[in-house]
This record gives sequence, C-alpha cells and structure tokens, in this order.
Amino acid sequence: MIALKDIKEEIDNFNNNYIEIVPGFEFNQKETINKIYFYFNSQFESGEFDDQGDKKYFYNINRTSCDVGTKATDFDTKDINIQTAGGGNPLTTWFFERDLKFWMKDQKFGKVLNRIFHELPIFGSVILKIIDGKPYFVDLRNFVNDQAADTLDQSDPIIEIHNYTSSEFRRIGKEKKWDNVNEAISAFREGNEDYIIVYERYGEIEEDEKYPYKRIIMADVGREDGFILKEEEVDGHPYREIHWQKIPGRWLGIGRVEILFDPQIRINEISNQESKSSYWSTLRLWQTRDEGINKNLLTDVENGEVLSVESEISQVDMADRNLAYYNQEITRWLRNRDELTMSYDVMRGERLPSGTPLGSAQLAAGMAGSYFDQIRENIGLDIEDLFYKIIIPQFQKENKAEHILRLAGEDLDKINNLIIESRTKDKLFEFLAKEKKLPNIIQFELMKSILAEQVKKGKEKMITMPDSFYKNIEYKIDLTIVGESLDIRIKAANLFAALQAVTADPTLLTDPTKRKFFTAWLEQGNISLIDFEPEIKQPSIQEIVAKRAGGGISKPTIPAIPVAGTMQATL
Repeated sequence: MIALKDIKEEIDNFNNNYIEIVPGFEFNQKETINKIYFYFNSQFESGEFDDQGDKKYFYNINRTSCDVGTKATDFDTKDINIQTAGGGNPLTTWFFERDLKFWMKDQKFGKVLNRIFHELPIFGSVILKIIDGKPYFVDLRNFVNDQAADTLDQSDPIIEIHNYTSSEFRRIGKEKKWDNVNEAISAFREGNEDYIIVYERYGEIEEDEKYPYKRIIMADVGREDGFILKEEEVDGHPYREIHWQKIPGRWLGIGRVEILFDPQIRINEISNQESKSSYWSTLRLWQTRDEGINKNLLTDVENGEVLSVESEISQVDMADRNLAYYNQEITRWLRNRDELTMSYDVMRGERLPSGTPLGSAQLAAGMAGSYFDQIRENIGLDIEDLFYKIIIPQFQKENKAEHILRLAGEDLDKINNLIIESRTKDKLFEFLAKEKKLPNIIQFELMKSILAEQVKKGKEKMITMPDSFYKNIEYKIDLTIVGESLDIRIKAANLFAALQAVTADPTLLTDPTKRKFFTAWLEQGNISLIDFEPEIKQPSIQEIVAKRAGGGISKPTIPAIPVAGTMQATL
C-alpha cells in the first residue's frame, strides 16, 4: 500500500535531485522546464530589476528560432495519406482516406497537430494522454517521471498532478465515479488550501511480496493523510511521448530554447550593459578647479549669464566609445544562435545580403531543409505510431456502424462515375434477364445516359457507407506522412513522367499486372491513380437520337433505379 507521504517524497526527489549524465554534467528536469518558461516568455529568473533598482531588458532570441522549427517541420491532416498495401483494394483505401480526413476534421485533430509542432521546439518533448481513444495534452510543469529513463515505458513511477477547485473536483469525481469525494471536500473546507491537489500515479506497488502495476488516484487536502479516490491494476500508462531531439541519459528532449540558454544569457548581459551605458552618456557634467563654484549649471545659471571664476569650466566627456564592441559582440552571438538552431536568414524568410549568389542561397536552404527533414521524419514516426495504435482504431470504432460520407468536387465526379458504372452493369443484367438478349448499342447508350442524368444531380452527394465496411482494412494500409516538405517541382515531374509512360504504353492502365506496378509507383510520389481516372461524359438523349437521324427507335424498358446516394457493397 502506498501513502500520501510516499507520493510527496517521490515528487520532492524529482524536483530537487540531479542526475549525472556524465561526470561533471548534471541535469534536473524540473529546473530546465521552469527555465524554459522564463526564457521563452522573456522573463528573468532573478526578477525584473537589478541590484541598483534599474529595469532589466530581455533581448529574446529563442522565439524566432522556435517559430522557424515549427514552420520547417509542421504538417497537417491533409498531408497524411493512406496507401494500399499488398493485396489491398485501392478503391476501399480511397474511401477510407476521405472518411478518415472528414472524421479528423470533426475531431479537430488538426489543432492537436498544430499544438504538437508549436510546443516541440520549445520544450523538446510533448506528452499526450489518451483518454477513451482521444489525445489530450499534459502540462510538463505538472508531470513527474524518472528523469533518467529513455522512454516513459521505462519510468517508474509516473505521476500527473491536477489542481481542482472544490466544485470542479466534485463534478469530475462524479463523472469518474471516484470514492471519498464528499469526505475530501469536507476536509478541504476545514483547511486553508487554495486547491484540492489530486495525484494520479502509475507504477508498481509492493503487496504481499508481489509488485502489481497500479493506477492510484489520491487527493491531498492539506492533511497528513490523503483520500484514495480510485485504485486499480492496469496494464500500463496512458501517455504517448514525442520528442524533438534526444540525447542518452535523460528523458526530456532538447528543445531550441534550452540549446540557446548561453547565447540568451550573454546577449541579455550585453544589451543591459549597453542600456546602462546609454544612461551615463545622456548626462551633462562639467568640471572646474574653482572651489567657489558650487551650483548646478542646468538649473542655477540663466542663459547669457557671465561667470567669474578662477579656473575655466569645461564639460566632462561622457561619450560611449564601446558601441562598436557591443554591435560586434551581439552579431557574434546571433551568428552562434543561427549555427546552433539552423535558423539562418534564408529559413526566416528574410532578404539575403546584397550580392549573395542564387546558388549559395539554394544550397543553404537545401542544407537547412535536410537538417529539419531528419527531425521531421523522427516526429512523423512517432505520430505514425500514434495513428496506428490510437487514432485509426478509434476512427474504426466510431465508424463501425453504417454512416454517411459527404463527397464534393473531384471526389463527387469520381464517385458518380463509379456509381454509373455499377448501376449500368446491374441494368444490363436486368435487361438480359427480362428480354433474353443484350441491348443494342443505342439502347445501351440511352440506358447509361438516363442513369447519368439521375446520378449527377447536386453539387455534393451523401454516400451511405455499409456496416463494418472498414473491418479488415487495418491489414491493408500503409500510412505515409508527406507534408509541406514535398517538393512541388518533383511532384510535377512525376506527373509528367506518368503522362509520358501512359502515352508510350497505354496498357499500363488496362493490363492488370502492369497497372499494379504503375499504381504502386505513383503512390510513392503521393499520386493516386484513382484521382486521374477520366470522367465519363455520357451523351444526352438528343445526341443519341441525332445519330439515328431518319429512323425511329423504341423506348427501352428500364427497371426502376435504386435510391440515389446509396453505395453498393461491391463498390
């Protein structure tokens, strides 16, 4: 059994103990996170004023670097593409990808991605807590773990700290069905605490020479003992971690603010020294050897007055001759910032120095882009794992039953053609069963034309997705995260190469074996062959009749059309 004092002792050790990464290099996670909050928000740890009572100015150099990191690695839900694995059905994948993206839009998953890429360059690590299949962000200020662990799976214990008002505590306790809620609130009101502190702890507990892994939720209301709200044995913790960059020996990733600790300190020193110097340089002082002069020339002497003195009065030179040094020193540390974070002017979107060759600019941009591509790939792997294990299973769970998928634009043209082809086949078999013969070419074209007019109505279509349509698709997809780093010129070249290939060998679209190879090659360049299937333009009834000018035709007998907007399982 674990007591409140044991949890407090674990938190105290985390806050105050340092780990030694290598001899002479110590690290404390809590201290580092607090320092990041100070520096990113342009605050001094020692306060706003110096020892002489003068205000200190913070020359922030890390915000821009963090923004560059966010922009260089960010991707959105539109950049997440589903590919068909071997043996899969490309059409099923096509529906799955569009359905998934609509669902992610409804779940506002794009905001989750935006926040991940905003916080990662700042703190170096982001923690997502998965509750009922949905991700929630964890505040690193209220998170306790083994700071020397490589991953959270190796951390024991893990503690998340929550601060609640009494009304909030009562509401959440009722939702979560916690025990001892009323008793904890009564004890809280007898004390002088501002909040009810709730500790959510994951880790092993010694019980009868056994070590079960448990989740314990305990309330601290300011007394020596706490109230156990919930205790249960679980398989593991609900946290997912994403890191910017990692080094062995510590769990917390290295963000850009931490990398710039020393340049930030030095630039602040130089800036405030220059600021102090400017105070002195604005003073007007005079000097004389005449002991009879004992007045302030700015206030006690009138304009035009003649002074009778035994020694001349001269102005004291207060000019600052270190301005060039200050500028050189700041430039040197700013250059160090760019070197440490690859935040060169070309990455910041600034105009390059006059005379810089275009080739040099492209080379610099390419090298910096390669640096961020590696970081982006590592982040993408973590997010891909999140998709496979959390997001997609939750999507399949919520969309297991029959549901509606809205299609518009190019997607609408694609589904219309598919529906026309499917229903034409049904009508063809119905005609054959009834008339005991195949329709002639005119009857067939009329059949398709009437179906096309019935199907192609409206600017959008609501497609009914059958029950359990995606039941086994988890075995048939490959998730690829493409994003903004995809070179548009390369994609355009791939499209042109595909056009040339089809022109040279049209059987790429008709031969089953060649089509599979061709589809796989296109998907490697984030191109779906289904998106480029030609739209089938059906001739109108008048055009068909005009072809038979001078003769009449019988009106074909066409069975009733199924309800528009319903997708057959064969699709």
